[in-house]
Amino acid sequence: MVRTLIGLSVGSGLEGVDAAAVRADGLGLGLALRVVAAPRVAFPPGVRDAFRAAHGAPAPLAPEVVRTAAETLVFAARQALTRAAVSPRDAFAIGFLEPTRPAAPVAVRWAEVAERVAEQTGVTVLHGFADRDRAAGGAGRPVTAVADYILFRDPTESRLLIHLGAVSQVFLLPAGGTIPTVFGGEPGPGNQLLDQILFHGTKGREFSDLGGKHAVQGRCLEPLLARWADHPHLTRALPKTVHPEAFGRSFLLAAFESARLLGGGLPDLLCTATHLAARAIGAACQTPHMRPDGPRRVLLTGGGVRNGFLWQLVAKQFAGGVERADAAGVPALARNAAAAAVLAALTCDGVPGNLPLLTGAAGGRLLGQISPGDGRNWARCSAWLADQTGDYPRANRAA
Repeated sequence: MVRTLIGLSVGSGLEGVDAAAVRADGLGLGLALRVVAAPRVAFPPGVRDAFRAAHGAPAPLAPEVVRTAAETLVFAARQALTRAAVSPRDAFAIGFLEPTRPAAPVAVRWAEVAERVAEQTGVTVLHGFADRDRAAGGAGRPVTAVADYILFRDPTESRLLIHLGAVSQVFLLPAGGTIPTVFGGEPGPGNQLLDQILFHGTKGREFSDLGGKHAVQGRCLEPLLARWADHPHLTRALPKTVHPEAFGRSFLLAAFESARLLGGGLPDLLCTATHLAARAIGAACQTPHMRPDGPRRVLLTGGGVRNGFLWQLVAKQFAGGVERADAAGVPALARNAAAAAVLAALTCDGVPGNLPLLTGAAGGRLLGQISPGDGRNWARCSAWLADQTGDYPRANRAA
């Protein structure tokens, strides 16, 4: 049976929603997937501003902000369905991947947003995928590794997936490999650090250096970059995940002070941080575990592909041999959304969606919380799930 699933993802910059309509044929790890639509919908300015103002705030956002944010996700899902020429009544399920960056405002009630999406679309929503991995002792990241394996695997070609998101992620998918052969992790900082430097340096006037226009005007402060090379996270080997405080406020304030002492300005600090992100990726991908027994195709995804300066520096780490993931059938900016759809399919198929080798969890687990859709959709999803998960307690099929 061919199912149409919708994936939704809120970008690390909290600017909008990425959606993906995914056609899935088969079951579990044997899924054959095709991304047929990938729209992006920006949050209204009021919602964007409320998200940014709520950063770190203990009080929840106003109900109307949560409602408007949910309506944006609903609109994105409907856009994906329309472009895929599929009625909401024929959609199987929706997967929602919340932002996991440490800077995501804790005041956003993403579970309520998911409930509202289920209510307004009538389609069952699976969300909170990282929570179960954390409950099993894992870091909850990288939660997309199994989905990335299904989306990007190839029987004859080894692929290196580099995600330029809030933090960088790298995954090696050996040619014809199985789940246990997937290896990777989070080499170092990404867009989140660059955004924080720009926000702090402009006193809140600018939020994101999307095209790298500020960084490219600066010079790399080599003494500072050499000092950063001794950062505890960067000296650890993969697999690893970036701790929320690893490149947080203390690192940021120290970076500005060091740049000042070296006579550098904001563009210089941005330039140096961009070099740091690229070199961390390059160093991690040169280790023996990340080099297959032959050539590897390097695919880039994430919001960082829009940063021409970051792209250029990453390409230098691989002698220029990098390309957008679009060439492999998955839009670079929709990787998280497509992965959300796959994680939803895996849970419905009774297959654990986490990779304990990379997250540190005690074992493979079915991921996600379920917000049922309308009666017709939920009856179909629940019957499917019950049929596929009968042997789940006796067999861990992903670990």
